Amino acid sequence: MDSKVWFQRLDNPDRIEGIASLLLRRGRLTPQVVILCPDAGFMVKLDERLWTIHPESFLAHGVAASDAAENAQHPILLALDVCRDNKPGVLINGTCEVPPELDGFSSIVDFVDAWSEPLMQASRERFRSYRQLGLDPQYIAQTEKK
Repeated sequence: MDSKVWFQRLDNPDRIEGIASLLLRRGRLTPQVVILCPDAGFMVKLDERLWTIHPESFLAHGVAASDAAENAQHPILLALDVCRDNKPGVLINGTCEVPPELDGFSSIVDFVDAWSEPLMQASRERFRSYRQLGLDPQYIAQTEKK
């Protein structure tokens, strides 16, 4: 497995805003991205946030559906399961568990929930789990701007 795993620090409890900020910092979205969402409610809120990220613009994206051809059109795909229809190079893990099916991604982004000790402990467990899978997770020390 040649994937790189990056842990991004979140200083506040809004993971949706953390993901939106990460996508904005990435600039042009190449390669394609799939965002693994923990549940439908999270996915709806993230979908709304990406449409309103700037007053004058948005981040082009779609919500994974049963139509693989339509899913393939989206540079950012929000999904409840790992979906490869848009041929993503990057997996952003919006859940608090190590995703299944990590093969084939050049990069995997996970989060350190620095605002909560129990969630930070869960982040540490995921970090160890990635290592047990033969990956070498790295920590991104940059904090979010408020």
